Amino acid sequence: MPTFSRNIIISIVLAVAAAGALLAYTAHVRDSANAGTNAIKVIVATHEVPVGTTIDQAQSKGYLSYQTVRQSDLADGAITSFDAISGQVVTEALYTGDQLTVNRVGEPKSQTAAYRVTGNFRAVRVPFNPNSGLLSDLQVNDHVDVMTSYRKGDTITTYLSVPNALVLQVDLPDNGGLSNNAAQGSVMLAVTEQQSLFIANALANSSGGQSANNIWLALVGASGATYQPITVPQLPGKFPNHGLANTK
Repeated sequence: MPTFSRNIIISIVLAVAAAGALLAYTAHVRDSANAGTNAIKVIVATHEVPVGTTIDQAQSKGYLSYQTVRQSDLADGAITSFDAISGQVVTEALYTGDQLTVNRVGEPKSQTAAYRVTGNFRAVRVPFNPNSGLLSDLQVNDHVDVMTSYRKGDTITTYLSVPNALVLQVDLPDNGGLSNNAAQGSVMLAVTEQQSLFIANALANSSGGQSANNIWLALVGASGATYQPITVPQLPGKFPNHGLANTK
């Protein structure tokens, strides 16, 4: 083949290749532009999230995070901001890759108490009068110490049976617990299974079904609470300390 003809053919091939490359690049730029225009930031599960998990907890653990998806891949009702769902809980289990949607979150009060306890913890409801149960003072998510008393003959022994129990619910008597000390409300607590036995035993030994005779609550401070070794008190005891440890 003459050199001139060969050069022409090579030039044509190169021109076609250059045109093809230009078309491919143009299409890539167009697709990238479209993807950028239609990209939406949503909240996606990066780990399995069980029902009852708070959004704030899942976010802090990295189980939920922002991801960018195409408009065509957007789930119906997808949530795009953590601020909009702060304080809410997961109401339907999420698995890795799931988009968080409005029908998968809800207010904590929409969940039963079973979703507030996990592992070896249990929810127990204890009847109290306003004073022994601090019914006018407690709020949900407070922590309390549970003290239980047992009588053997003329001696009453009092234990710190449950330190730092989480308050799940507080129910006041019909009168609000403001005047009639005999009226009973109740407190639901999160305790371990063994601690629930201590409480059940104290209730079973209560006088006339009045738990105030056997169980009292003490409110724990919101921060910095400490616990030192405690000597179990026995009443009545010898004077002058009435059975309490001599702290001098």
